[in-house]
Amino acid sequence: MTKIPGATTALRFVVAVGLLAAAEPTYAQCPLSFASASNYAVGSFPRSVAVGDFNADGRPDLAIANFSSNNVSILLGIAPPNAGTFQPAVNYAVGTNPGSVAVADFNADGRPDLAVANRFSNNVSVLLGNANGTFQPAINYAVSGGPVSVAPGDFNADGRPDLAVANQFNNNVSILLRNIDGTFQPAVSYAVGSLPQLVAVGDFNADGRPDLAVANANSGNVSILLGNANGTFQAAVNYAAGISPRSLAVGNFNGDGRPDLAVPDYGSNTVSILMGNANGTFQAAVNYAVGSFPSSVTVGDFNADSRPDLAVANNISSNVSVLRGNANGTFQAAVNYAAGDGPYSVAVGDFNADGKPDLASVNNNSTNVSILLNTNTGFPPPGITQQPASQLVLAGQIAAIAVTADGFGNTLTYQWRKNGIAIANGGTISGADSPTLTFTPARLSDVASYDVLVTGSAACGVGPQLTTSATGILAVTGTNPCPADFNIDGELNPDDLADFIGAFFAGCG
Repeated sequence: MTKIPGATTALRFVVAVGLLAAAEPTYAQCPLSFASASNYAVGSFPRSVAVGDFNADGRPDLAIANFSSNNVSILLGIAPPNAGTFQPAVNYAVGTNPGSVAVADFNADGRPDLAVANRFSNNVSVLLGNANGTFQPAINYAVSGGPVSVAPGDFNADGRPDLAVANQFNNNVSILLRNIDGTFQPAVSYAVGSLPQLVAVGDFNADGRPDLAVANANSGNVSILLGNANGTFQAAVNYAAGISPRSLAVGNFNGDGRPDLAVPDYGSNTVSILMGNANGTFQAAVNYAVGSFPSSVTVGDFNADSRPDLAVANNISSNVSVLRGNANGTFQAAVNYAAGDGPYSVAVGDFNADGKPDLASVNNNSTNVSILLNTNTGFPPPGITQQPASQLVLAGQIAAIAVTADGFGNTLTYQWRKNGIAIANGGTISGADSPTLTFTPARLSDVASYDVLVTGSAACGVGPQLTTSATGILAVTGTNPCPADFNIDGELNPDDLADFIGAFFAGCG
């Protein structure tokens, strides 16, 4: 049998990567998923929830301020295999109509304590924590009229957490500086907007001192009070934020290292995003639709793409809206998850210890707290939808092998292999790291089995994911793939392999 100069037959894989409708430049928006809510009974008309490890077992617990029963419910987290569930509530008395609870170590004993704002007794209750998850009786500190929100922060840089309290009736914020023994000094108050609802702490002008942001329901704005070194604050500067803002959260939404604000607007069913400037000022609000009568917002990376997302409790529509964040500080459309009746406050914690942030939402009409466990598993591995088919080409012709793969939103990379060994670009071969491997032209030395390793990028909380194509054979032959003297049943010499492969795939008999 005559040996003929070669030509390459190429296996064709053509890759089509499917992207979701709201795709970003590098990969589709990472998926989002929460399980149906599990509900746990608490006190009457719960208004606020905070997360802390109260019994030092490494599992997050819950503290819930109950407005009508004048107490705080503590729900301790249960160990695996029942992680993500909670023990029945244990209640501790506080002041009249508590509407907000916060966690901090006020007496420096290494155990989390509680601070509770009591709306109609005009005080803040501090409950010091014991080692076993129980709490000591409340100690009360007077503030201004109608305290509705409390937030800890070290305002005078002495290493001890102080308290900021938003007072609804007197349109101000009270600052209580902490003493070395864990008690607090008398309140000093600063004017803010009309009917303040929530106070949050952040360093808005990057001077290393904590500042305050206050959501004002009646004046439709947010008051920013920049902190001084001695625990005092500058006069409030106000920024428009909807019609009736009831809450706010601080986060760096556009990755510039400056804190931004998310402010739910109870009056327009939106959440306003105010991007922070370097000097502590804020840009005009950009609004995103959420559920009905949003009353609380929190920040977390719920789809594991390293970008902050938002969770918003919607009081009337009885659900929680989750808005996935983009790299530039904008947000995707809300995805809603059912909670109990009347969600009023929402908080983040990894309740089942799987490394993913879950949600706790207190429901003021159903006297319970809803736990929504994060069930996001990221994208599945890449899948090859068209495998290579063995082919015959003539020597000297251009040949191409291509693969069709579906990346499910991931960025895909490719590595072609010849007889199991990785190929590099060079000479007559190109596209070794692309969907299509090209021979310009094909040569006898290209006769081999080829496959490709397809890798999905690390994204959505999972590492690189691999898949391998099926093997196909590239056959190279001369200008006549079926020589007259060739018969597949005839006698073959050991050095006639290339002609045999070429003739076989050409259908010669």
